Amino acid sequence: MSELGDGSGTAPSELVFEPPAPGRWELETAHHGLRPLSPFLRHAYQRAFEGGIVEPMERYGLPLATVQAEFVHGCLYMRPLAIGEKPGSTPKGPPPTFVMKLIARLHPELRRRSKTAERAFAERRWRQEVDQWFDHDRAAQLAKNLAIQDVDVGSLGDGELQSHVERALSHFEESARRNLATHGGDLIPSGDLIAHCEDWGIDANDAAALLVGSSPGAVETAVMLRPVAAAIRRGGVPAVSIATVDDVRSLDAGARSAVDTWLELHQWRTVTSDDIDRPTLAEVPDLQLSALLHAAELLDVAEPDAAAVRSRVPREHRATFDELVVEARYGHRQRDDIRGLCWDWPCGLLRRALLEIGQRLHAAGRLRESDHVVELFPEELPRVMRGADAPSADALAERAAERDRIEATPPPRWLGAEEADPPLDAFPAPMARATRALLANLMADQTPPPTTRGATAVSGVGVGDTVYRGRACVVRDLMLSHDQLQPGDVLIAPFTGPSINSLLPVVGALVVEEGGPLCHAAIVAREFGCSAVTGAHEATTRIPHGADVEVDPVHGTVTIL
Repeated sequence: MSELGDGSGTAPSELVFEPPAPGRWELETAHHGLRPLSPFLRHAYQRAFEGGIVEPMERYGLPLATVQAEFVHGCLYMRPLAIGEKPGSTPKGPPPTFVMKLIARLHPELRRRSKTAERAFAERRWRQEVDQWFDHDRAAQLAKNLAIQDVDVGSLGDGELQSHVERALSHFEESARRNLATHGGDLIPSGDLIAHCEDWGIDANDAAALLVGSSPGAVETAVMLRPVAAAIRRGGVPAVSIATVDDVRSLDAGARSAVDTWLELHQWRTVTSDDIDRPTLAEVPDLQLSALLHAAELLDVAEPDAAAVRSRVPREHRATFDELVVEARYGHRQRDDIRGLCWDWPCGLLRRALLEIGQRLHAAGRLRESDHVVELFPEELPRVMRGADAPSADALAERAAERDRIEATPPPRWLGAEEADPPLDAFPAPMARATRALLANLMADQTPPPTTRGATAVSGVGVGDTVYRGRACVVRDLMLSHDQLQPGDVLIAPFTGPSINSLLPVVGALVVEEGGPLCHAAIVAREFGCSAVTGAHEATTRIPHGADVEVDPVHGTVTIL
């Protein structure tokens, strides 16, 4: 693992990104963009990732042992590890297809996995996972989050606070592992739908559109805050006269209850990233106010026109198509819901505890800025709290600056030599089906390769069927103020997180630099009936704030007018 050093730093031009081990490594960009992860979170992130991702692979009979996760200059790179492949070994490439078929049928673990895959589809295993989450595990996770949130970190002594940070870190690691461990329940059935549709000549975007209305987690804020919108309409209160969250609470009892419940469940969630180096909703009052003012009501989004897509499916496969749509929608229910409760919220609670330490260290002159506390590695925190000289405030400030420099000079998307993938038809049919379903889903979540469409346009994956023209509201860090985003604006951002969902009803269109047809931004855009383009490389740098733009989801382009 390559880490940032003691703060001495190297100029961006001197940074060399080497693969952390033999093989082909891909940069993870979907959840925190191109910014290196904070030192404090890396170890927990890596443990959660490698531990959690193994479970769906075993449960659905995939021919993968795990997905390796390593950091290079703080940037997360991943590489799938096949069963029988040793970590750190030089990839030899797959054997000839006939040999691979023989291995798949003779290797004990691959034989076992194949039978597991067959049972998973026969039993519709994802339904068990979804039911387990909504019937039991969700309430338990909510209770654990609230138990940590209910601790008044400001009243704790230094020793108690350090113990609380350790508790919050352990809670994040376990919650994050659970988030990844349950991914099979949503990835496999939706990926299975996409893979079959591609066989029938239907692209992933059209297949993903069939999931509209099946993600309650994506629209939770809008649903929770309906009483606020009702109170504003009932009282005839102009939105411009509401200046604070307390102004919203004072509208009536229904608004007060809705606001308080929403804040209890959302204010300590991270806003824009999987990391603890970016603010929670509690730290951004303007964003809270924007959510409250703009989470009016869910737009009247039409149910997906499955019939139109179904007509493009060969007649002999339409019964299969019908079943795939039902199962994909069933599994999709948990995706954003688990993400919010098992990642965004525990991550925000860890940040809250660390910031309390950061404020104390800053007051004592041990940190230049209180949020530089996230630049510590976990093992360094006790030493610093005991008064150790290293790492110094200057060294931690340099670590923060170095991460800024790396972000400004985007790291390469791939490291290492390309590897040939074994042909799917070398595996028994159930295993091949599960593997293809996973790959289809992951590809639908990823940013497509950049294309050039002229000096005044960026392009990506279009979501929707309506061309939209409006003013560009460019926010590179999603730190929106309620007066920055005007009704009808085109929101242009690196990517979006759950806390921004409530703003979508007021947005005319959405453009994000990362993600494909099944990324978070695409999902919520469909849920709110908002035209969008995802995977629009360099949108936040090529499009000026305030420019008039045209968003064409049919062709996947954004053009400056």
